[in-house]
Amino acid sequence: MYRKSKKRKRIRTIIILTFAIPLYLAVLAFCILGVHVSTSGRIYPNVSIDWIDVSWLTYEEAVAAIENGRLQDYEERWNSSSVSVMLPDYSEMVFTGEEVLLTHDSRAVAAKAYYRGRDNGFVMNTIMYLQHLRYGGKGFFEVSFMRDPELLHSRVAAFAQSYNDKLESSTPIIHADKIVMVKGAGQVRADEADLFEMVYLGLFESFSGGRHVSFSYALPESSADMAELVAMWQDLLIRPLSAEYDPETKTVSDSSVGVGFDLVGAATLLGGTESGKTVSFDIYYTPPEVTREYLEGLLYRDLIAEEVTQIAGTSNRLNNIVLASAEIDGIILEPGEEFSFNRVVGVRSTAKGYRDAPGIQQGRYVPMVGGGICQVSSTIHSAIMDTGLQVTERHAHGLPVAYLPRGRDATVYWGRLDFRFVNNTEHPIRIDIEIEDRTLTVQVYGTIIEP
Repeated sequence: MYRKSKKRKRIRTIIILTFAIPLYLAVLAFCILGVHVSTSGRIYPNVSIDWIDVSWLTYEEAVAAIENGRLQDYEERWNSSSVSVMLPDYSEMVFTGEEVLLTHDSRAVAAKAYYRGRDNGFVMNTIMYLQHLRYGGKGFFEVSFMRDPELLHSRVAAFAQSYNDKLESSTPIIHADKIVMVKGAGQVRADEADLFEMVYLGLFESFSGGRHVSFSYALPESSADMAELVAMWQDLLIRPLSAEYDPETKTVSDSSVGVGFDLVGAATLLGGTESGKTVSFDIYYTPPEVTREYLEGLLYRDLIAEEVTQIAGTSNRLNNIVLASAEIDGIILEPGEEFSFNRVVGVRSTAKGYRDAPGIQQGRYVPMVGGGICQVSSTIHSAIMDTGLQVTERHAHGLPVAYLPRGRDATVYWGRLDFRFVNNTEHPIRIDIEIEDRTLTVQVYGTIIEP
């Protein structure tokens, strides 16, 4: 019995030792491994950062590996990335990645990789190490890239401010042949936040795609331009004005050229144009139907009648003819107006400077105040006889006169006999009388319109 008991104890001891020794050795190995892991200063196996294997590397070695590897390529791509934003007036805002500072968290990511499995206690850290060694664990890390938003904001804000100032100060410019205006000027503005977002997203798009990225920026639409267009049309509009002859003042009024532009066409063009773009439309000029120069050129343009007679007799007779001629010289008759010798010359009296000179009365020559002035009325009559002007009163002398053939004379006598004719043309006529060296010249000027 004693031998059997002793034999069973020996077997039990062998069994215990069979299991205890491997367990002890395993625990010992686990502890040795744990001490090694905690003191090695190396990253766990099967750990990568941006697809770069950093297993078994120290923290500094991992930083160098990622900064000299894929990160360097990222920085080169970032520096070469670019974005441009085109505004409606074709001004362009351009940014490159090199201008906008790029930062990254490579050291922070390397630190995360290094401390992976080192912050859960001795046992758990050793277990995680074994998991990494066998299964790879979850040991993938990525480097994050960040821009300096303040620098980007300041650049975009400066551009937007400059653009909006220029847009605000843009006013319509009226040239000789056209009007140029910027749609929405003073009404709309470029939005700084929208521009920033375009540049912000565009730089990353360029960075990812490895190509230049461009955008077009559209300003908000404005309806205030139409009211401004109508006001400008009203201010600019000048209707053509023809010159007119004023029979009261015997003068020709000014003419003016019409100025304007096609309001409907301009509104259609403006409505189909993007805010911020420049539009132009032609100014048209409409000449008046009758210009002042043309009308003045028509007046008294043509010599329609002329007669020349010689003044004989005494100086008193010459004096009377000069006085009567002076009353008539330059007189203007409007269309339909009647000329009356007696009305124009008036009473022949000594108070007016007339003198006694021979005149025909009842078939004989007798001295009379104003004698001789019939030569003036007769010369006018003889001048217009063949013109078509309508003579409404004419009387022949009782005796033939020496200065004109018979039938061409016209005698006058205050209160009884007058010489009258009507301007039956469509234009004013003017009677000019000149006396030089006892030669009396009557000229009638008007306008002859050819068929």
